[in-house]
Amino acid sequence: MKEQVIDIATKDVVTVAPETPILKAIGIMENKRFHNLIVERENEIYLVTMYDLLLANSVNQQVEDLMFRPYCVNQTTSVMDATFEMINSGQRVAPIIDEKNNMVGIITDYDIMRCAAKSKLLRDVLVNKIMSKSPITIDSDESIGKARSLMMKYNIGRLVVLNKNGNPTGMVTEDDIVKKVFKPKTKMTVGELKGDKMPRMAQPVSMIMNSPIISAELDNSIADVAKLMENQDVRGVPVFKDGSLRGIVTRLDILKYIAELRAESVVEVEIHGDFDEEQKDLAERILFTEVRKIASYARKIHWIRISVKKERDKGGIPYYTVHTYVKTPKKLYVAEGKPKLSGTKRIDWDGEEIELVSEKQRWDFIEVLKDALESVKKQMSIDREKGRSKNINSGKKDVLVEEFSEEINLE
Repeated sequence: MKEQVIDIATKDVVTVAPETPILKAIGIMENKRFHNLIVERENEIYLVTMYDLLLANSVNQQVEDLMFRPYCVNQTTSVMDATFEMINSGQRVAPIIDEKNNMVGIITDYDIMRCAAKSKLLRDVLVNKIMSKSPITIDSDESIGKARSLMMKYNIGRLVVLNKNGNPTGMVTEDDIVKKVFKPKTKMTVGELKGDKMPRMAQPVSMIMNSPIISAELDNSIADVAKLMENQDVRGVPVFKDGSLRGIVTRLDILKYIAELRAESVVEVEIHGDFDEEQKDLAERILFTEVRKIASYARKIHWIRISVKKERDKGGIPYYTVHTYVKTPKKLYVAEGKPKLSGTKRIDWDGEEIELVSEKQRWDFIEVLKDALESVKKQMSIDREKGRSKNINSGKKDVLVEEFSEEINLE
């Protein structure tokens, strides 16, 4: 998830003009297996999605009626940061721009699924953590029009279809409605059912549903489900346990979870005190680097506060003392960085031992800051090793108990 978006993006972007009819746009989406289209007008970037097309009154409308100005992501942004920005902007895709605001690619939820499928972090999280536990369903004999209404009402893109016995038998998506109902050039009144002419939107949803169902299991990880969605090119799957429907998970659910991880990774850093303004930029760069290192020792950091005290010695040269406070869920770490004390050194001069007093080393703010942060990392490292030792010893105790119990015959 640390890759730059440009490395995983689609660089040959297909675009259409604002006056493109919706029917033609749907054809391009179906042919290219897209769910979104970039619309360009006088070097300005717009976006239209498959869900937007559900709102169309006629397939002869122009995409201009439904397009919008999207949030764009810089090409150097990481995949995790881009996911966070996309979710905050209400998008599942984003055009990628360079420093001159020229479009150089597009990143989609499908691209992010490829990264998520390989993520070690998501491999350890079960899908039940992010799935919707009460999926919206529809009976197989209910109309396509009702399916469309339910999708618009709940702002979702898919429904689980139930048979007469109330068991899941298929899935119907917004794509199915757009491609199988809106796309045909014949009018919406075409179609026969049991010899009677019936408007397409009144036909049963079973006519366009996908069956059999592509599904996940409750004990699958998020990475497993992301890989399933990538391989099957689907945007959501129901989740089962022992054949029973337990929930539904979508690409959007996975995107939101990645965005939440990104939000939690933001560490609030406060600096109090006085230090030279010319050292500010360097201090911020050091903080950025060192805080990332500290974060690797602690799974979660609530906040970091740095207190700077500037003093002057008799020679008028300033020196600094820095106190660093790092709050984690389990502990508050406190560390201090300050100038080294005067040191002494003994040397042998012509058979006579002489004591020399070295000049006090005056650390500047940057060195003292690094020292304080380094002290926190050492404390965290010690605690982590203690935790590992405790787990190892606990495991040994369990083994000893098992061996001991095997040696005792209770009879």
